[in-house]
Amino acid sequence: MKKNLFFILPLLSLLNACSTLSEKECHNSDWHQLGVQDGRSGLPDRRVDDYAESCKEYGIRPDTQQYLAGRESGLKQYCVASNAFRTGLNGEEYQGVCPADIDMTFHINNTAALNVYKARIRIKDLDSRLDRLEHELLEKDKSEKDRLRLRKEARDLDRDRDRLKADLRFEEHELEKRMEEERYRTIQR
Repeated sequence: MKKNLFFILPLLSLLNACSTLSEKECHNSDWHQLGVQDGRSGLPDRRVDDYAESCKEYGIRPDTQQYLAGRESGLKQYCVASNAFRTGLNGEEYQGVCPADIDMTFHINNTAALNVYKARIRIKDLDSRLDRLEHELLEKDKSEKDRLRLRKEARDLDRDRDRLKADLRFEEHELEKRMEEERYRTIQR
């Protein structure tokens, strides 16, 4: 169950990113504020096309200029180095929305944090699988052949987990270096 939550949460945020507006929301939307919110969330500008599509059936067109102006304002809050780290550690992949002067740095920082997130997920997945194997080994109705197979599988998973933990330490070290570089850049400004 824990394993599934780690994969479901990012999917839910992705589904939310594709959400449509109700008729009431189409009528009452402050397009500038909606753009600000989407910008703060790092959503691509094509999101306004989704709004246009969902509001079209109600005969309403979004104020694209207001939306894009608001989104630009929101992106100024989103496109900061600390947010690249935060979003990556939360499992959010960068959508390439930041201005050219920070885009590559944001992408690199987000990827470094995302690598840590993914390594942690893989380790938790292996931990869950090992727990299941241990419970199976405790079942009294298992044959000796099944127990040998389960023990071998557990040893293999344990080795995989050790390797992944080493990978995680490396990824965390790389992330810490990136964070330290960003702190230094911030001080230099």
